[in-house]
Amino acid sequence: MLSSLSIRNFILIESADLEFEPGFTVITGETGAGKSIFIDALLCALGERSQGDIVKKGTDKGFVEAVFKVSTRLTLPEELIIEGYIEPIHDATEHTIIIRREFTAKGVNRSFINDSPATASMARLLGEVLIDFHGQHDHQSLLKVESHLSLLDDVADIEKEQKAYFTQWQATRNLYEQYNNLRARKEDIVRNKEQVAFSLNEIEQINPKINELQELETEFSKIKHSVYIQDKIHYIHDIFSDDQSSLMILLGKLRTALTDLASIDPDYSEMLQELASAQASMDEIFRVIQAKESQESRIDPDIIQERIAKLIWLKKKYGSMEHVFEVWQELRLEATLSVDIDGEISRLADQLKQSRILLGEKARIISKKRTAVIKSTQQHIERMLKSMGIENPTFIIKCHQIVVDSLEHHEHIAIIDNTMYVAHQTGIDTIEFLISLNTGEELKPLIKAASGGEISRIMLSLKSLINQKTGIPSMVFDEIDTGISGKIARKVGGVMQDLGQNKQIIAISHSPQIASLAHHHILVQKSTSDESTSVHARMLSDEERITEIATLLSGEHITQTSLNTAKELLAADEIHQGKQK
Repeated sequence: MLSSLSIRNFILIESADLEFEPGFTVITGETGAGKSIFIDALLCALGERSQGDIVKKGTDKGFVEAVFKVSTRLTLPEELIIEGYIEPIHDATEHTIIIRREFTAKGVNRSFINDSPATASMARLLGEVLIDFHGQHDHQSLLKVESHLSLLDDVADIEKEQKAYFTQWQATRNLYEQYNNLRARKEDIVRNKEQVAFSLNEIEQINPKINELQELETEFSKIKHSVYIQDKIHYIHDIFSDDQSSLMILLGKLRTALTDLASIDPDYSEMLQELASAQASMDEIFRVIQAKESQESRIDPDIIQERIAKLIWLKKKYGSMEHVFEVWQELRLEATLSVDIDGEISRLADQLKQSRILLGEKARIISKKRTAVIKSTQQHIERMLKSMGIENPTFIIKCHQIVVDSLEHHEHIAIIDNTMYVAHQTGIDTIEFLISLNTGEELKPLIKAASGGEISRIMLSLKSLINQKTGIPSMVFDEIDTGISGKIARKVGGVMQDLGQNKQIIAISHSPQIASLAHHHILVQKSTSDESTSVHARMLSDEERITEIATLLSGEHITQTSLNTAKELLAADEIHQGKQK
């Protein structure tokens, strides 16, 4: 769970240090007070890309640091364990993970995991297993049918199967592209058969080798300057081997002198070691020079020049030697294909069919896992919706596939038991959520049947189920109470309170009914001076909660009635939880 959040110079927040507890925490404040900035700061720490300038005006740098307490129930990313950023959890004690993001006014951002430099993507990877975020407008994604499949897949927990399927889907697509491309090129390959053979023979007669031109040009330059090279080699040899004043004799004298000095003053020992290293290097240079002195080129320069001329001709014709080798490989392939183009097309067709059958096997596995959770998911959503004030909901998850009887107009196909299905990147299934909100009403797509408040409750129901499956310890909701109020808000708050028994729930809300059900209450306030605007946050005491809930009920001017109502809301919650005597 999230243990603490420290913020410095982030947007409008100069300094904030918040401690978080298990259970349900609500964050309230006036509209525009900056409540969502705290969620943005947490997202920033977890590696999300920030929009615009995040450094508070008038400051040079800042940071956001999130501290998490994790237990053995949480599965941490294997990649980060291997890299040494976090340690595997084997015992029952809680472990601490610190994620920090530093940023400057110049746009420099740095991430750290447990004080070790990390990339933003690593922080995101870790954040995905620590917190599930649900933003103000995320519930609108439910109105898009495309999102329904991914939500059901989260419930089915098929990430491993999905990866295996997608890998096969890509392999099948690549085979299809090869097959389709070869069929389209068949006539050109047959027509250009003789030209291909001529061009291939032209290159193969020369038979160039990789880096051959550079090596021959170097060798020819050595032959051309051989007299000059030998003179210099003899000169260096003399420096090393002259009987009276050779370099080796001088180094020997220097070694003797340093040895004498080192016997008196140990400081000279290090110089003696350096000299020994230098003398070893000189010995190696002398050995190489002696070997070079005896070398003479046995290659006829005329033969080298002739070979260089042929390679340069190839280079000019094709633009570069790299391109020569590319064209050579293409011509070889074209020549091979032209011998039996129909046979190659047939072989690719067989490979493609087998790949589609294998794709079908993986698609069947995914479909079975999806189908297995549909009934329980429908029941869970209906049960949750009833608990949140929708008396007679009917929620249906419609799953269907597209069967085709011809390969002509479909690129992506999966074959299952000799039946061909359109294969999407996610499988062969199309998923759509349908709902009826009242007895006797027909089932309709969500966009036609549900209001904003109802969509919020459906999303909360799904999130609660998904989170049970994934085991993510914390959930953050940014104004999920949009479109609901009064008695319904109270019911939604009750669901979030129940979730808080096993998960850490953090929710931004404008609703007094939801706020009264929270275990902990944070108030966000904005202060403005002539020079700047700042946002502050603090945990409220029990007495302060009464005032804040009364403010949510009646606005800026708190009445005695709103204070009494706030007390009643809090008292009702205490009675519900068995806290009040």
